[in-house]
Order: sequence, then structure tokens, then C-alpha cells
Amino acid sequence: MIRARSWVCLSAFCLLASPLFADSALELGSDTAEFGSEASIALTLTTTDEVQGLVAAIDWSAALGTGAGLDDGAAIAGADNVFKRVEADYVVLAVLMDVDGSAPDSIAPGTGLDVGTLRIACGSTEGSSAVSFVDGAYATSAGSPVQDNLVVVGGFGIAAADGLTLTDGSVTCVAAIPDFHIADGGVDSGGVCCAQVLMKNGGEVEAYVVALCHDASLTLASIAMGAAATAQDADYSVTDLSDAAGGVLAVVIDMASPITNNTIPAGSDNHIATYCYSFSADGTYDLTFCDGVLGAPLQENQQVVGGQSVYPVLNNGSVTCEAPPVVPEVDQMFACGSRVQGADGVPGAITAEVGAATEVCFYVKSPEDGESGNAQYDHIQGFSMAVSYCSDVSAAESIDIEGTIVEAIGAEFVSIQVDNDANDGDGHELIIGVLVDASPPFDGQSIPPLPEFQRIGCVPFTVDDNSALCGTCCAVEFTDGVNGRGKIPTKNLISVENVSKSPQLMDCEICVIGTPTFSRGDCNFSQMGSMAVDIADAASVVSFLFLPGTWKFQPPCLDACDCNDDGRIDLADAVCVLQYLFQFGATPPAPGPGWDPDSMTEVAPGVDPTADKLGCEVRSCD
Repeated sequence: MIRARSWVCLSAFCLLASPLFADSALELGSDTAEFGSEASIALTLTTTDEVQGLVAAIDWSAALGTGAGLDDGAAIAGADNVFKRVEADYVVLAVLMDVDGSAPDSIAPGTGLDVGTLRIACGSTEGSSAVSFVDGAYATSAGSPVQDNLVVVGGFGIAAADGLTLTDGSVTCVAAIPDFHIADGGVDSGGVCCAQVLMKNGGEVEAYVVALCHDASLTLASIAMGAAATAQDADYSVTDLSDAAGGVLAVVIDMASPITNNTIPAGSDNHIATYCYSFSADGTYDLTFCDGVLGAPLQENQQVVGGQSVYPVLNNGSVTCEAPPVVPEVDQMFACGSRVQGADGVPGAITAEVGAATEVCFYVKSPEDGESGNAQYDHIQGFSMAVSYCSDVSAAESIDIEGTIVEAIGAEFVSIQVDNDANDGDGHELIIGVLVDASPPFDGQSIPPLPEFQRIGCVPFTVDDNSALCGTCCAVEFTDGVNGRGKIPTKNLISVENVSKSPQLMDCEICVIGTPTFSRGDCNFSQMGSMAVDIADAASVVSFLFLPGTWKFQPPCLDACDCNDDGRIDLADAVCVLQYLFQFGATPPAPGPGWDPDSMTEVAPGVDPTADKLGCEVRSCD
């Protein structure tokens, strides 16, 4: 629960005893681990007030170790939102305790509270590195704002500049005990199951031998050098698959002229071999390192370090063999939108002002279909697009293919036909036709598989000069049967293997925009009058700041998300929305949140009276 603030009067004025002056500290611990294992660095919180959320951004030397994970601590158990990003040399943790109004709504005051444990996998460098709090350098996901270390108290973020104490820690890495171990590699496209042999080595390895026996139900199909050896351009390798019980791989990294002294660097999971097996029944089968059993002469598992044989600890494992799944057919798609594509590849929205020009870009998607043999249903020979649009916009009879897949492939026939005549009885229409291989010599050229949407061209459009259009959207739709200025109905079709296929269709629209107005706190821009700000807006702030990829919310109006009007969007804005809605918190500054609880009246959206770096892409036509 948020504690009430108290007033202290001093002579001619009063001071508000704000939670901003709470005594808060984040602290990192220290740990030592051997090469190839993980050091555990404790992250703790000390606070004299209730904490509604926190952000921790931490880095260390990439030369020493790699981020392996960040485990939740007891202090944040039950938090409604916990966001983590673990990279090679930094991590970001963001915690929001209460989103749904249920307990716990905060972290209670205490000393050395367990927030989490950072795990750093030591590499092959012996030494120590500081593990440090770093402000303004790292985000919770690609494309998100960078974060400062802070705790949220009373709806406000307390960073280092506000008195938050940050105490760094350290990690130390020491030489590892050498071993061989096994990772299950699954089933490949050829229907064999594979296992990777991994090596932990405290020194630089010049050569190695792997002798691996298998279950009698398996048949050894192949042995290959692992990535750790191929990365060093190993000069010599020999395999022996002659024994039904198992197989041997011997590798020397550098033995042919010119001698470059290549070695496999010290590490904990160096991939040194891949063993693949054919099988008759699904199952998990044992794999066993076997010394003195295979080869002539009999071979032992070993590493060579500094010209000396090292006999590693042998950790046996298993391989899982299952018949490969059937690859489903993936249909092609047409789409339209702006030139900008989102992180998921989907074309962005199209906007234009009254009487202004814009453009509609068209896209095609044709993922690999997984077909075997000669069928190439994902290779496009050509296509036709048939499109209709409202009478409030006009299209130009031109298409810009610069920088598109159509230009890159050298399509020999590209055509566009436009009908802007609203009086010919069949509406506004355009037709696009593309044939890749249209002139001699006919060599069967086609567009290769396209796993993501690829732009094929952009068509200029103009919005009518009519103020009544402001705030409306004109649908641009793929429509089978339109005929442009001609008499032949055209369908949306893709030509593959000399037959036509009907793609899936993703329409778009041109939206006419006006003056940027908003209700502060209405992050998802619901514009629901007196209910403009609701719990979904707190969720929208959190999604924008912390969620990755397709889950990330992209605010249409950044200014609206700045609930406390401090000129930035951070975790405190989500708390601001929740406190206003549910905990008798302050009303967000103008332009108001749709409802003023003091006067019990509705507050209309307005323009931002505060100059800051945030903007608003959504515009009102009022």
C-alpha cells in the first residue's frame, strides 16, 4: 500500500515530505567460477519505503564472461510484470509489482532484499571484472528506450541523481577442469538424429580424440568436426565408423604448412564433434564415451594442451530420435501499406493531410514451402494485383519499383493501370501486372522464396482537398474482378509452376490526419471521452518499455503516455496511471485524462502545453 505523505510547516511555507527522499539502494554481490561454469551475482535492494517497481541495468567485461541468465528473487515474487534482457555483457531487469490491483502492490521496506541472481558464464580468460550499474546505455529489448537504474516510490522514479545508492560487484573466472559432454542435437532434415560432443578445456587445445559408443538399436551414419574445430580451419581429421559399437574422430588443428599455431581457445562448451545416427524407432538412446574399445590401435578420449595429453572427465549422455514432422504448406500473401515495415515485417499505416500527396506500397510474401522434388511452388513467375479504393483519393498511373525485389530480380514486364473515374460505374481501381521472364532468352527466371513481406512497388496517391475528410480513412482493398479502364476482370493471383494460386490478402487504408491533440495518460489512444484513461493504458506503457518483438506496443502518441509530464516515458508513468485510477493519486497534468475527479466533469482532449522532446503522431480534426 502507498503510504500517505505528511506535511511539515516551516515559517512562511510548507514542505511536502515526498517519497522521493526515501533511503533506497541497489547492490551487486561478487562470485568466482571456473572456466565454462557460471558465477552467481546477487542483486539486492535496501529501502526505507515501499517500492512499486524498479529497473536495474548492469554490465561487465565481455572478455571475461557471458550473460547466462537472471533468476527472480524473493523480493519480486508475485510481481505482475517482470521484464528481463540478458546479453553477452549486460542485463536489464524491469519490475512492476502491481498492474491488476491485487497484492502484492509493492516491495516492503527492508535491508538486503533478494531481487534476483545474475548468472555469468566464465569463458577462457582468467581474472576479474567489475559488475557495474550503468545508466542510459541499455534497453529491455531492441528498439525500446534505454533505461536508467531506478526504484519507483510514490509514483515517481528515484534514480542515482535523486539519491539512489548503487553499489557495484565483481566476477572472477579461474581455469576449468577439462571434460567431454554431450548435447542432444535433435533430428535433421535427412531423418537422422544427431548429438553434439562438447568440450570444456582450461587451456588452448591443439588436438583431440573422441571415441563414442552408442546403443545397439542405432546405426552410426556420420561423424563431423564441430564448429570449434572448423572455426580454426583444422588441418587434419580422420573418422572411423567401422565398428558397430561406435565411432572415433581424431583432429589436429594445425599441422600443415603454413604453420599458424591455431588452437581451440579455452571454454566450457566448445563444439568439437557431431555424431549422427539412423534409427528404426522413435526413442531416447544412450551414448557412452568409451576408452580402449574402438579403433586399431585402440583409442582413448583426450585433449592435447601444450604438447601434452590431457584426459578429460567423461560425462555420458543420450540422443533423442524422432521421425521429422511433416512441413505444412505455407500460402503466399499480398499486402499493402506504407514503405515502413514493423518489426514483424507487416507494412505500416498510411497517413496524409487534406489535399496532400501520399503513397501506397504493395508487398508480396512467399515462404519456403518445404516441397521436395521438382516442385517449386514458392518460386514466383509473376502475379496480378487487383485493387479498389474510395472516391476521396486518386492514384497516379505510375509505380516506383526502385529498391524492390521486382527491380532486384530484373522483372521484364511491369505494368500498372489506374481508373480514377467515379462516373464509369465501377468505382476507383488499379491493376498491377508483373511477369519476371517475359522476353528472350527465356531462361526460367523467377522470384525466389520470400519468408517476409517484400515491397514490389509504391503508387502515388492524392487526397481530395475537402476538410470534411479529416479524421476519416479510405479503404484500399484487394478486390477480385475489377477491370481498371478495360473490360477484362482481373483477379489477385500468383503464377507458380505455370499454374495460378490465390494468395491470402491483407488490405490497408489511407487515414486523413489533422491537429495533434490527446488526453494525458491515454497511452493506447482509446479516446473514450471521460473514460479515456483506464488500466489498459498502464499496460500499454509497460509493453512499450519492456516487451520484445511483435508483443511490443507502439504508442500512436508518445506525449499521451507521459502521465506525469516529466518529458520522458518510464516505469513511473505506468504507476502514475494506476495511482490516478485506483489509489486516489494526483490527476495527470493538462491536457487532462478525460475526467477531473475534483470537479466531477469530463475533460476534452487538447494540445500539450509543455515543451518537451515527445511528440504525437495522431491528429485531431477539431
